[in-house]
Amino acid sequence: MKIPFGRPIIGEEEKHGLMEVLDSGLLVHGPKALEFEKKFAKVSGADHCLSVSSCTAGMHLLYFTIGLGPGDEVIVPAQTHVATAHAVELTGAKAVFVDVDPNSGNIDPNIVETAITAKTKAIAVVHYLGVMAEMDCLKEIAKKFDLFLLEDCALAHGASLNGVHAGLHGDAGVFSFYPVKHLTTGEGGAIFLRDKTLAEQLRIRKAFGVDRNHSERSTPGLYDSLCLGFNYRMSELHAAIGVEQLKKIKKIKKSRINCFKRYNTKLKNIKSVI
Repeated sequence: MKIPFGRPIIGEEEKHGLMEVLDSGLLVHGPKALEFEKKFAKVSGADHCLSVSSCTAGMHLLYFTIGLGPGDEVIVPAQTHVATAHAVELTGAKAVFVDVDPNSGNIDPNIVETAITAKTKAIAVVHYLGVMAEMDCLKEIAKKFDLFLLEDCALAHGASLNGVHAGLHGDAGVFSFYPVKHLTTGEGGAIFLRDKTLAEQLRIRKAFGVDRNHSERSTPGLYDSLCLGFNYRMSELHAAIGVEQLKKIKKIKKSRINCFKRYNTKLKNIKSVI
């Protein structure tokens, strides 16, 4: 029996959503991305949710917007996907690796403080495999040293701590919708924020710094670029998949929980497996 590393749960609903977008002729800058943002924010309790082209793009956009650059350092967990570090290094800043707790796979708060220097500007926390990190302790450290606290939630859709969804504990949370994640858009990401001003800055910068989207332009092509920005938008096609996936999120989580229980039952008597 071959067990796939990850296979998205895709049905006719997603296919129908894609065809609706294709038939509309509006493949980007449309209502689906906004619909996805609103619905993802609603199911998680986020104040502000911005769709982006990937989790990596979202983290890079955040770091760039808060002003990270050469000479700055960001503390990241030593066990994570390379994107966690790449997003830092893309700004010219340095990723400083801190070891993890072997029982959870999450960054060890006891080591974090020892790695902070005058160059440290932020801490990136990864909720490894959906297990929430020790956010209360990490928030205290970030507050003590006035550091930006980013939650890399690429593996934590639906996870919560003390009743608060992942991505809503620090200054920002960034999600991935790559095909093997709990929720997929084919490819894409999202950013959770509480700061309205920062959210508005990111929304402009994710689309070339342009001040008007398509629906806000009285004349096609009439807009201005207010600042340096990127092409980090989520397309309408990706968003259409995401809208349908959100309707299935409880079913998808239940399926994964059942898988966990089966593995746990079969592996629990093997002493070398934690």
